[in-house]
Amino acid sequence: MSRLRHRRIPLAITPDTLGRAPHLAVLDVIDHAVHPATCAILAEFPALMGDPHPWCPEPPEQLAARRLLRQMHTFERALVRYRQTLARLLESSTPSPTDNIDF
Repeated sequence: MSRLRHRRIPLAITPDTLGRAPHLAVLDVIDHAVHPATCAILAEFPALMGDPHPWCPEPPEQLAARRLLRQMHTFERALVRYRQTLARLLESSTPSPTDNIDF
């Protein structure tokens, strides 16, 4: 379950980006919180760093923690894919001339 984080953030969080996609601010905070949460779970259950023993069932709390880590990893991958897709959409659309008008 443990792995190195080698991913590249495909979309920089800038004021312009947040103006066009404000939900990215919350997703960025969640993305940063997943790593320390993973480290805390692994510190609590070091056996999760490897595969479960084939003949000894895991305690319920360790099994739940293993499932949680798997779901957190799935969420991280989904977030990276979402940000990559959003980066392409935000780069391809040009701001309209009325975006610079102050009212």
